[in-house]
Amino acid sequence: PSACSSMSLPVRQADLAASDARRSSPAAALFAVGAFVLYVALAMFGGGGRTLSITYPLGCLLVAAFAYLRHPTIYLAFTTWTWLLTPFLRRVFDLRYGYHPPSSLLLGPLLASLLAVVTLVRFRRSLRNSAYLPFLIAIAALVYAFLIGIVRQSAAAAAYDLVNWLAPLLFGLHVALLWREFPRLRDTVAKTMLLGLLVTAVYGIYQFVQPPTWDRVWVVSAEMASVGIPLPFFIRVFSTMNAPGPFSVFLIAALLVGLASPQRWRALPLALGLVALILTKGRSAWAALFIGAVILQLLQPVRSLPRQWLALLGVLLLALPVVTQPKVIGVLNKRAATVTNLAADPSYQARMSFGRFALKSLASNPAGNGLGALGGAGKLLTGGKAGLALDSAPLEIYSAMGWIGGTLYMMSLIAIVLPIMRSRKARFDSITSAAAASVVAIMATSLFGNVFTGVSGFIFWMMVGIATAGRSWGMATQLLARFANHPGLSVRTAAVPASTAA
Repeated sequence: PSACSSMSLPVRQADLAASDARRSSPAAALFAVGAFVLYVALAMFGGGGRTLSITYPLGCLLVAAFAYLRHPTIYLAFTTWTWLLTPFLRRVFDLRYGYHPPSSLLLGPLLASLLAVVTLVRFRRSLRNSAYLPFLIAIAALVYAFLIGIVRQSAAAAAYDLVNWLAPLLFGLHVALLWREFPRLRDTVAKTMLLGLLVTAVYGIYQFVQPPTWDRVWVVSAEMASVGIPLPFFIRVFSTMNAPGPFSVFLIAALLVGLASPQRWRALPLALGLVALILTKGRSAWAALFIGAVILQLLQPVRSLPRQWLALLGVLLLALPVVTQPKVIGVLNKRAATVTNLAADPSYQARMSFGRFALKSLASNPAGNGLGALGGAGKLLTGGKAGLALDSAPLEIYSAMGWIGGTLYMMSLIAIVLPIMRSRKARFDSITSAAAASVVAIMATSLFGNVFTGVSGFIFWMMVGIATAGRSWGMATQLLARFANHPGLSVRTAAVPASTAA
């Protein structure tokens, strides 16, 4: 069936008017967000900060719920910021009150994202649409792995891992289901990603030059060998996030969305973001950004290409003075040199060892180990400081979900990506094209790390949601135009807002 088979077009004027009336004033939702930010700041740097271990995740849930009810775009922006900033808050908290491997503060973004399940209940009839079937298949694969995890790991570890996998996916499905709000969601995503890019890139560059105390202490306490030595000009930057990998994933998506956005102030965040991406020292991320940029150009109408190329040229010129600094160019030279000598690259050798271990394990255990054995959930089993990671999303998927669940999950990803890449409707909107390019670019990095959980998973599934919503919006507006232009029909419809993206 068509992706528009359950879109209920044409749209009645009264329905849109009622929707606008409910969301006309975001003041209450913004006040709730501001009050929560003020409370967290006072608690952290004033008094009573220890209570944040309880009040922060609870506050994230309550504020997100209020924003969800009052203004969906503020809910989207607030949830995005919780994912971007909570790891930073956790490090400051740990510096003041002691390091805790399973930090309760990290539950805040998960709880805020899980509110998306309300959208699934509200639009449960729309889930019968073929466009959303791959999401449901992915959820089924996770449930299968969860049941295996309860038996083979522990209920607590399997439940935490399930939430870590499921919350980003549900949020992406929530965005996809709200395709009728696409113009508002699109603008909010563009602004939030650009502003997030500015904040995290500035902090990341500062972290490279002079790592703050809370970052240095956390790297040592958490035994984060992947970030290198926590000293000026040696550290692999991870900014406000918890590792260079998730930070790179965010930078890839933010750079592609920012490049396609209409905001006039985008040049500075994009230039700083490009520098920050270099400082993550992630070779796979550099290649993924190039892949995403090429795809973005291919998805754009020909008339938009000159403007895109001029914007890219401007960003490169702005970034050039920083990139050519000896300390920065040294990062590029050292990481580029390892590409030609993989035999001497420790990270490559480690990935090969993990790959052989995972394949042997799968051969003797086709049902999988279940959720809860890898990543942060593994800390709940051992009480350790770092959970085991296979440094490859396909390996982790098959290790946790087995041959059956892993194949279902991988097939669902393919079934999600192909329609948004093949749809011509994506070409009508540059943000939709950027989201589609981001999805492919992030999936390219999945060979070198799990990008479907945590911060990386949230960014990936949000881009999937925006790309899917943009595709549905394009198809719906085209169908609406056919109704409006039909000589034998008298259709009472609201005017479809024109795309404002560049």
